[in-house]
Amino acid sequence: MRYKFKMEPYQHQLTALRKAWKKPYFAFFMDMGTGKSKVLIDNIAVLYDKGLIEGALIIAPKGVYRNWERKEIPSHLPDHVKADIVVWSPEKTQKKAQELMKLSEPNENLKIFLIFS
Repeated sequence: MRYKFKMEPYQHQLTALRKAWKKPYFAFFMDMGTGKSKVLIDNIAVLYDKGLIEGALIIAPKGVYRNWERKEIPSHLPDHVKADIVVWSPEKTQKKAQELMKLSEPNENLKIFLIFS
């Protein structure tokens, strides 16, 4: 499969992606340090580009979920995929409410909601 990745995947990551691309559901049971985050972000981008999804819910451990917003998504989401990213916070402020409302705004952007487990 030809795809314009932001960062070219390693062979084992490409193998995992090829297995997942045509499935209605899939789990990546990969060892720590093998690039699961990149594979997942690439898979989200491919599914979004194919028109199969409009958004993604990413649930990560409390100690790392903000790393997705700051590092993983910017590093791996292809530049042609524009995304509205909202990070869960228990704060009940007007600003936080406005951020959450971004996910329901009608536009062509991929919607990503990050939350901790």
